[in-house]
Amino acid sequence: MSDDHTPLDAPRAPLSTRRDAAFAAALVVVLTLSIQTGSALAVKVIDSVGVFEALWLRTAFAALILVIVRPGVLRRLPPKGQRLPVAALALTLFLMNLSFYGAITRVPVGIVVAIEFIGPLGVAVLGTRRRLDWLWIVLAGGGVVVLAGPSGSATGIGLLLALSAGVCWGVYLLLAKRAVTGMDPLSVTALMMLGATVLATPLLAIDGVKLAGHWDAVALGVVIAVVSSAFPYWLEMVAIRRVRAATYGVLLSIEPAVAALAALAVLGQRISPIEAAAMAAVMAAAAGSSWTTGGAAEAGVDLPAP
Repeated sequence: MSDDHTPLDAPRAPLSTRRDAAFAAALVVVLTLSIQTGSALAVKVIDSVGVFEALWLRTAFAALILVIVRPGVLRRLPPKGQRLPVAALALTLFLMNLSFYGAITRVPVGIVVAIEFIGPLGVAVLGTRRRLDWLWIVLAGGGVVVLAGPSGSATGIGLLLALSAGVCWGVYLLLAKRAVTGMDPLSVTALMMLGATVLATPLLAIDGVKLAGHWDAVALGVVIAVVSSAFPYWLEMVAIRRVRAATYGVLLSIEPAVAALAALAVLGQRISPIEAAAMAAVMAAAAGSSWTTGGAAEAGVDLPAP
């Protein structure tokens, strides 16, 4: 007789599916540590040269690195069916990072990431009709309300920018899933970063180039380009290609905690106990939706993995 409570004839996930999920989970841990360390470092660059300049440094250097790694990407366009998703992905990435950088100048990094997580959580429960999924939405929404309340740090423009980044993040996950269906992840990442750089460059010109004389910030911007964009976005495309968009979205549940720890270590940013509890509510909602969405996916609700 089996030692656990699983019936002997119960269907089990194919071995390849379980391996893909485990591999994607490992990638998420690595890319989350990388991205959130870069996010904390970005606050230092923003303090030196401004939001637009910091965003351009991150995006342009990441694009340059990826083009060096994959030079052939400039010589051929994406297939006709993939051009619009890749262009939309570049626009969404630009808006997401612009909103995020604006938010972290006003609100602690960990809290911004917790609020931003509404986007991936929305993707996780998108299309399901299970009543339990509403519990996770309410739980996450309650956490955001606390973070935006009188005792929270997220108010006004900072809150709006964090919510904007969250919406863009959810759209980004869906577009990325579409883009990597017909192209390899590295090419998608390179084209996406090139497009985002084109969009960011006019802002740099309008704001006035403030990079001269701030070579420490420029050097730190190169580091951020690697740890926050080129390396983790490539890992992200690989992970998204292996699992459903909803599954990937809920794997990110560790991100608010990692962001808070990175901000504490790099910037000395602290959060109050009630803010920590609110962030935990968002993370619990993500973990819970992971469990319920898994059952919905078996019923064919979720996006199919390519």
